[in-house]
Amino acid sequence: MGEFINNNSAALVGLLVLGVGAMFAWDHRRSWRSLAVIAGVLLVLFAGYWTSRSGPSDVASIVEVDAVLAAGAPVVLEVYSDNCTMCLASKRSVDAMEEELAGQATVLRISADEAVGRAVARRYGVGLLPTFIVFTPEGREIHRESGFPDTDRLEAEALSAS
Repeated sequence: MGEFINNNSAALVGLLVLGVGAMFAWDHRRSWRSLAVIAGVLLVLFAGYWTSRSGPSDVASIVEVDAVLAAGAPVVLEVYSDNCTMCLASKRSVDAMEEELAGQATVLRISADEAVGRAVARRYGVGLLPTFIVFTPEGREIHRESGFPDTDRLEAEALSAS
């Protein structure tokens, strides 16, 4: 149950806001002003969600994941979901980390909402999202963390692995 809540937290937060908004509108006799405020809040939340999404995985199959891990460079693997609030909140930090590591390590993003993401999650025992795993150039796992990323630590681990 905890995994379901974690992996679908953005949708659950949206439903909660919608429910509270509906109660607010009902309590205020469905005035136009109340409905406009609720619509505005929902529009802002939806716009934030839409711009924070990571989109599809960087790879389409587990074979491609294996190829990236065997390419001879350190890899920071992120398993995320566009329905996970923490994943959405950490996207900018991960983007900045990817820019910092450019040319020195690979940041591989895989959506748990896709078949390749579910296969990777099973293979590496990923339960909570987002999960970050740092691999050596030989493909050996050396660091793992879940939740909002400590990008400085992830960068240091990736650079020490090279």
